[in-house]
Amino acid sequence: MNDRDVFLKLSAVAEELMALSEQAETLIGEAALRTAANTIGGTAKAVYEHALNGDAH
Repeated sequence: MNDRDVFLKLSAVAEELMALSEQAETLIGEAALRTAANTIGGTAKAVYEHALNGDAH
């Protein structure tokens, strides 16, 4: 799996978690899902920026 694939998968997971947060029955559940989505989205962004810089390590 290359960096692009990792970025795409992480982005998809983040989007899914954000969508699930809208269906949460409690504020705690919503907050947990949104926090997870933001964390994974941030990781996806870091992978993307790493890939743009061409740093393979």
